[in-house]
Amino acid sequence: MAIDAERILRSVFDLVLTFSKMLTFNGELENLRAIELYLLLYIAQRGSQKMSELAEVFSMTKSNITFLVDSLEEKELVERSRSNEDRRVINICLTEKGQQMYNQVLDDFAKLMSRVMSQIPEKDLSIISEGFERLSRLFLAGE
Repeated sequence: MAIDAERILRSVFDLVLTFSKMLTFNGELENLRAIELYLLLYIAQRGSQKMSELAEVFSMTKSNITFLVDSLEEKELVERSRSNEDRRVINICLTEKGQQMYNQVLDDFAKLMSRVMSQIPEKDLSIISEGFERLSRLFLAGE
């Protein structure tokens, strides 16, 4: 079976774009750059992160990550804290406001998924879910 990379990329992009349009964004969420939202979601899902880890995950320089974290910190969505084990290490975690914003995104996404999934037969949902899980494992194994 030939792989049509452009078709797959278009499908993934269309999914992300469609989900983004369908989510309810409050005023503050609308003011986030896409990469800031991705950082917020990543930290919310993975927990406190070192600046260096964020730079690696997002394939950015430490100065670019610093710029983004500064912006999120100004918006009171994340905060820096020094590691207890190594004072040179700076960890980034969500503030209460950042956690509330993530909870809203998660709630909106759950409602959206519930609406979408109610229109797909259970057999197909199982196949789709397994497909996404396999893709995720393959991509993570390749890191």
